Amino acid sequence: MNHIPDEVLGAVDEFGGDLLLGGVEPISEKLKSDLWVEIIPDTESTAVCRYKTVHTQSPPTIRDRGSFMTTIIDGVDTRLRQWGIEPPAAYTYVGTVDDTHHYEGTLQLP
Repeated sequence: MNHIPDEVLGAVDEFGGDLLLGGVEPISEKLKSDLWVEIIPDTESTAVCRYKTVHTQSPPTIRDRGSFMTTIIDGVDTRLRQWGIEPPAAYTYVGTVDDTHHYEGTLQLP
């Protein structure tokens, strides 16, 4: 079962395609009612991937939220790898803004 909305997969595909053409724009998409993903180009070889989530807890990594969350994150990582983008081993907690927890990792661009 695919837990990733088509809009998110399309945005990742557009990001990957834009990498091939040399000009990428940040993406920001809703994965579910309490989870969003942003990918923000940082340098020519890196981008920041940020997951934002509303939850009562903020464990050290987003995958620590359980198997359903891990399935979603793994699905996005798999799509990134299909474009030659290497995700980090973990997306770590970096802080909370307006009751929304932020988890970040650095993507290695091809």
